[in-house]
Amino acid sequence: MKTKNSIMLALAIMLISTSAFAQINFGLRNGIAATTFSDKGNLANNNSVTFSYTAGAFASIPVIKSFEIRPELNYVRKGRSNETSELNTSVETDFMLHYLQVPVLFQYRDAQMLNKSGSVFYFNAGPYAAFPLNTQTRVSDNNEGTLVPVGDSKNSDWGATMGIGFQTPIFKKDICFDLRYDMGLSEIEQQPTDYRTKSLSLTVGIVF
Repeated sequence: MKTKNSIMLALAIMLISTSAFAQINFGLRNGIAATTFSDKGNLANNNSVTFSYTAGAFASIPVIKSFEIRPELNYVRKGRSNETSELNTSVETDFMLHYLQVPVLFQYRDAQMLNKSGSVFYFNAGPYAAFPLNTQTRVSDNNEGTLVPVGDSKNSDWGATMGIGFQTPIFKKDICFDLRYDMGLSEIEQQPTDYRTKSLSLTVGIVF
């Protein structure tokens, strides 16, 4: 906890000092996310995937021509789907965590390419903190699902985000396409093993 607080405090100080001289742009983003839980450090375990909608807002803070800092505020639902067979009937149970996720991304882009064509590829990486809004389980039997609230959740999450993107002007607005991978580092409560969250998202954003 102390480590996480120290990281977030350092990033907040950096953002405040940077924003004093930077031209800040704002934007909105939305898309889809494929998520699951897996054992700590197990990047290969990508089964039991659930799909959800994700959306949020961001600020782009240029530091130098090729480097920006991008704090964001996003909604995302992360979960895992388990299927069992009881009395010759397939029963699927989804455990879902609704998060308000706050990443602070460090973005590198090719400034020369941006100046020539207005389009640019970029790379994102940075830490995130995610705060639970709600926790649910969904039990599906014969294509009929029932949502059951789990109650108060303490499944705060923090981890790392990395990805690539492409920005291009469309109808005089900069449109961003992002492909990202989130790797959670906090243990998820109410699970049978030492699970962490994993998420792969594809989003489209607009810069104002």
